[in-house]
Amino acid sequence: SPQIIWARIAEVSQTCFSITSFSLSTVLAPTINPVADLEICDDITNDGFANFDLSAQTLDILGAQSPTDFTVTYHLNFADADSGDNALPLDYTNTVDSQPIFVRVTSLGDTNCYSASTSAMFNLMVNNRALATPPNDLEVCDDVSNDGLATFDLNSQKGVILGGQDPMVYEVSFHTSQDDANNNADALPESYTNNAVNLETVYVRVEDPLFPSCYSTTTFDLIVNPLPQLVAPSALEVCDDGTPDGLTEMDLSLKNTEITGNNPAYSVSYYETLAEAETETNPLPTLYTNTSNGQIIFVRVENINTGCYDTTNLELVVEQAPIAFTPQPLRYCDPDNDGFGVFTLTDADNEITGGASGLEVTYHETEINAENGVDAIDTTVSYNNIVQNGQILFARIESPTIATDCATIVVLELIVEPTPQLIAPTALEACDDISADGFATFDLTTKASELLN
Repeated sequence: SPQIIWARIAEVSQTCFSITSFSLSTVLAPTINPVADLEICDDITNDGFANFDLSAQTLDILGAQSPTDFTVTYHLNFADADSGDNALPLDYTNTVDSQPIFVRVTSLGDTNCYSASTSAMFNLMVNNRALATPPNDLEVCDDVSNDGLATFDLNSQKGVILGGQDPMVYEVSFHTSQDDANNNADALPESYTNNAVNLETVYVRVEDPLFPSCYSTTTFDLIVNPLPQLVAPSALEVCDDGTPDGLTEMDLSLKNTEITGNNPAYSVSYYETLAEAETETNPLPTLYTNTSNGQIIFVRVENINTGCYDTTNLELVVEQAPIAFTPQPLRYCDPDNDGFGVFTLTDADNEITGGASGLEVTYHETEINAENGVDAIDTTVSYNNIVQNGQILFARIESPTIATDCATIVVLELIVEPTPQLIAPTALEACDDISADGFATFDLTTKASELLN
């Protein structure tokens, strides 16, 4: 309680005096409770500077003392704290790493009543933030089931995510949600099979275990690319090259469209073994000569956008062209000798085929048409030659039971024969011999030249 003090003021003679009073009261000296250093995580620059809220320390410094009775100020050195000068703003950015801050607590009842000491201080600590560099999406090819699910090696992303940070110091974990990454909960195994078909997002947390609150997160996607959709091809059938050994050069690219369904995103290559197709080694040339008739080769079809591939096989079949014979010319006797005649082309069929059954014979005016099997002459009607006196036609012989366009070409000659033209001769006369019996000997050859002219 305040104490009343009475004072007497008098002249030296003590004759005249006055009496007054004043009170004595005590103001409690403030105390400074020790506090922990104020720590904060750096931003992504990790430059050692950050913005601190110094007022976060006030209540701990005062402890049981009421903030309505005392003020707390913060200073860069003890001298300023002791004098009360150069108080720092409560929203303060440090200027050095591990910066000391000195505390002054002043009584609101008497500003001269304060506490400050060299030990009344704490440090501003800026802890490095673990950085998470966004990696590329992790893509794999589906397996033969093409179900959109696959196993991923999440560990393969760590190097990019750490971005040069020491893997012996920083820990990387993978999660299925942002909340799990923030809370460091339910980390995924490093060998992980996606749950969402084709596309799933993985959330990444990077932290230094010494400063777990200074973590960073990022994300990447797990992408399962489908395998190319292939069509198992029919056999590639070609005609033999004239040597009946079952071996010939063939154009493998003729099957590309059938196998890929004409998908422009697919590339096609051919190999002699499945192992070579899977490792993409020793591709066959486009113009390839088979090594056996009925040979099986392997086809690799790759999506040029994803690199995913699948394989199938292709049978190479060499068909023997039908055996055909060059027929005798067809001849026509030309009654008017104009060089044009009428021919029944089918008269040559049996001679051309040698009597073999099941063969088809068509006739063409040019060799190119015969080779291509186009513009066949209509043999249901007679044919009139278009080249005077004679003409060469081309007969194409093929078997309808052979799937490929395998044919033999022979020539058929058409000949228009002129018909002799007779004239009425003059009488052949001879003199009777001496017997005058009406009989004589004639030389008929003397009329030959007359008849021929």
